[in-house]
Amino acid sequence: MNQVAVITGATSGIGKALVELCLKAQIHVIGLARDSEKANNVKREYRDISGANLDFVIGDLKDNAKAKASGEALMALIRQKYDGKIDILMNVAGTVTSGFHENEDGHELTFAVNHLSIFIITRIMLPALKKSSDPRVLVVSSLSHYRAKMNWNNVESKKGYNILKAYKTSKLYNVFFVKEFSRRIPGVNIYAIDPGLVNTELGLKNTTWLAYTIWNWRRNKGTDVYYPTRFMVDIATQDAYKTMNGHYLKAGKSIPANPITEDIQHAKKLWAYTESCTGMNYDHID
Repeated sequence: MNQVAVITGATSGIGKALVELCLKAQIHVIGLARDSEKANNVKREYRDISGANLDFVIGDLKDNAKAKASGEALMALIRQKYDGKIDILMNVAGTVTSGFHENEDGHELTFAVNHLSIFIITRIMLPALKKSSDPRVLVVSSLSHYRAKMNWNNVESKKGYNILKAYKTSKLYNVFFVKEFSRRIPGVNIYAIDPGLVNTELGLKNTTWLAYTIWNWRRNKGTDVYYPTRFMVDIATQDAYKTMNGHYLKAGKSIPANPITEDIQHAKKLWAYTESCTGMNYDHID
């Protein structure tokens, strides 16, 4: 029977490449997208790939209510088409924004999309993942997390907001989440993914001219999206990665993350803070 994967940020960059590679690997895909036109374009582009289904759910991750609604819409489709079971969750969607922005909940936007929404979507997907004999969760982090610090006086980067600081801090939180999840949730393997420098359009959206120019210059030095995504499909499917639960992986290999992510007290405190921000916890998973 085909495996089933949920992929967020599925209409561009790493997410779109993952959709293609998963379909070619005969994995059914449910993509989460913000734009229905882009979703339809992806479906048309990949319509000739046979042997696996591609569906999209339209939703947003910019605040708690929208992220929860997106997760519930995904679950409704999973129940309808796949008896409430998925095998793979790939948390790819992310944002980077110039200037300080708060969402409807009063949270800084990069923190909300890149961290809180992953906590929310993964929690909602857990019952479906638990039905799989080999469930796996991938969370896309970044090499920029090595340059981030834990500052409990400025958790959401609201003070002295800086686009790069907010982004790299959110990517640090991704690694903390993966490591703490691996300690708390038995039976579901999870991995933090470092895709390296990749040529994507992430930094070309919602940014000032200067940030746009710098990102555009840097991305041209990066790999194409198929380089990291081939490893990601391997991580999601190959037996060799069953022993790497909670690891930080780059080019398919386990490497050390920022040493601060090994601090269990920081991880527990961030988990508790995230629970308070989202109103969700990982207790009593049905």
